[in-house]
Amino acid sequence: MSATKLLGELLDAGVSIAASLPDQWLSDVLDALDDEPTIRHVRLTREDEGVGICVGAALAGERAVLICQNAGVLLSMNALSGAAHHHRSPAVVIAVQRGLTGDPYPYQAYKGLVTEPVLRAAGIPVLTARTPDDLGLIGDAFARSEAGRTPVVVLAERGAIIEAGL
Repeated sequence: MSATKLLGELLDAGVSIAASLPDQWLSDVLDALDDEPTIRHVRLTREDEGVGICVGAALAGERAVLICQNAGVLLSMNALSGAAHHHRSPAVVIAVQRGLTGDPYPYQAYKGLVTEPVLRAAGIPVLTARTPDDLGLIGDAFARSEAGRTPVVVLAERGAIIEAGL
C-alpha cells in the first residue's frame, strides 16, 4: 500500500511531526499518520500554518513535514518564499499533484499546470514522485532542504499515493 510506503519513508527520514490538511487522495496516508505513535500528527486549517510548524521544528532540531494538496502549496507561496529567501529555513512539503492527466475532476486542471512553474519561479526546489518507489525521494528532500537551508517540495502524482485501480 502506498500509504505504508510513504509512512515508512517518513520514519526512515526521522520525521517526528507531520502537519496536514485533508485531500481525498491523502485519506489513507493521514489515517496511517494518526496510528503512528512516533510521529505527532497536527491537522491544520491552513497550509501556511504547516510551513511555520516545519520551520519551527527545524529550529528546534526536529524534522517535520507538511502534507497537503498542490492547491495548498499555491496558497502558501508567501510563507514558502519567506522561508526560502528571507529566513533561509529548511522545510519539506509533500503535496499531491492534482490536475494532471487522469485526475477526474476538471476543476483541478489549472493546479496541475501552474504548481511546478510557480515553485520554480520562486526558486524553491521541486522533486517529483510518480510511483511508490519514487517516494524514496523524501529522504533526499530533507537532505537537500537542510543542506541548502531552503524549503523543498515533493510533488506526488496519483500513482505514487494511490494504489492502482483505486
